Amino acid sequence: MSADLLIKGENIFDSVADAPFAGYVAVKGNRITEVGKGGDGSARIGAGTRVIDAGGRLVMAGFHDSHVHLLMAGMFLSYVNLINARSEEEAVRLVKEAAGADPKKDGFVIGFCWYHVFWDNRTLPTKKSLDLEFPDRPVFLLNAEAHGAWVNSKALEIAGITKDTPDPFGGEIARDESGEPTGFLYEGALGLVSKYAFDLSHDEMRKLTHAFMKGAAAYGITSVNDVMPFFHGNMGDVALYSDMDRKGELTVRLHAAPDLLGDLDTVVKWREQYRSDRLRVDMVKQFLDGVSTTHTALVLEDYADAPGNKGIALFDLNAIAAAVPEAHRRGLSVKLHSCGDASLRLGLDYYAEAIRLHGKNACRHAIEHCEMVSGADMPRFGELGVIPSVQPEHIALTQRFDENPYLVTLGKARADKTWPLKSMLRSAGVLAIGSDCPVVDSNPFLEIYRAVTRLHNDGEPKGGWNPDQKLSLAEILRAYTWGSAYGVCREQEMGTLEAGKLADVVVLDRNLFAADEREILDGKVDLTVMDGHVIYER
Repeated sequence: MSADLLIKGENIFDSVADAPFAGYVAVKGNRITEVGKGGDGSARIGAGTRVIDAGGRLVMAGFHDSHVHLLMAGMFLSYVNLINARSEEEAVRLVKEAAGADPKKDGFVIGFCWYHVFWDNRTLPTKKSLDLEFPDRPVFLLNAEAHGAWVNSKALEIAGITKDTPDPFGGEIARDESGEPTGFLYEGALGLVSKYAFDLSHDEMRKLTHAFMKGAAAYGITSVNDVMPFFHGNMGDVALYSDMDRKGELTVRLHAAPDLLGDLDTVVKWREQYRSDRLRVDMVKQFLDGVSTTHTALVLEDYADAPGNKGIALFDLNAIAAAVPEAHRRGLSVKLHSCGDASLRLGLDYYAEAIRLHGKNACRHAIEHCEMVSGADMPRFGELGVIPSVQPEHIALTQRFDENPYLVTLGKARADKTWPLKSMLRSAGVLAIGSDCPVVDSNPFLEIYRAVTRLHNDGEPKGGWNPDQKLSLAEILRAYTWGSAYGVCREQEMGTLEAGKLADVVVLDRNLFAADEREILDGKVDLTVMDGHVIYER
């Protein structure tokens, strides 16, 4: 049988073997029909076959990003990115320039990825600097961790936030000495404004989804997990995604994870109503804690720079403890955000209780982020069948290692045990890899580089941070393909280059197995095939 598409080359990495091999991948329709080791597949070439000779470049399964905030990732690609700002004043200037180029000239001004830790004075900004340039138009600027926001007076006014507004559960409205809101919102307080800033029409959501998918195709991302909950509720609309699916607009396989604390009856209905090769609603997600850099991750021992502080829960833990077994009973896989070792222990406890009550089933529960894991809890991943879903790029929060805030908030001894990727892989037998976009770019080469080197961009610390936790190149690529597919119960149809599987294939611009580690950061995708169709070609 002749193939519609045949990709041949010297380096085929199928996510099964530990090293690439010479051979070919034959595709008919939307399925892989054959993966040949050796030979050039000439017997599969017919009159209508498109042949791609990858030469020495790497051919592999499409990347599956296991942790994306899809609509916000679309915004990240569409609105101003403040990652390179080095002061409050520079950030305001960039926002002003972006707003000036906005054809709408009204509504919220939205921006991403500012971070006072990157600034020269490391001081939190206030509404005053924004008010000078935006006295009448609301501004909402999400920080690099997506757990803090900088807003102006108009945004506070729209949200009805005054000095008398109480802090919401799991959040804080920063205030000055007189009690007036300063314009910075922590954690749960973001939702007071984000529900207005992110109040999007279906047309806007469709445009943002297309923006994300265009960027994803260029990165070789053929499948994603859309973790929908934010502090004001779900971000995204599964009915819209389904409409796009029916119209042939989806160029990623989209696995939606709505709010664990929402209406589970509705999620179960969505699971049955919206189900195709490109759209699934089999999961739910929620936050257990925040992030350690702002002392909001739940930790077992006090923060090194804040004695007496062990972090905060972002949502009602009793409600989450009740919801996890119920979701498990209904066959919904649960994803729990955990950055601290105390929250991770709680998450594992909740999963253990769900299994005790209802027995093991087909659910693939996960802990998201897993930045800190106590030695006592490490074996429980394997014992419970819980998947560590990790984003290695978070290892290098700052450009320079000596500016790393974890060394301050956790102290060196604890910081040197963070992101135990190798140990979690040994325990669980699987890792799922994601980006957490828009917290960082969805560029897979960032995650790959960070996992195999554990270096910051200044090349420090020598040998890598906690170097015994490095992953091999084969391990990270397998996790980024098969591991993430396993996390959504689709490893039988996705995640590897094998006959019968869905034809999601990428060709990189180089063979990573033969490249110097530093070259990984320069990697590009030359070709992306999703569902048997070429959706990107460089």
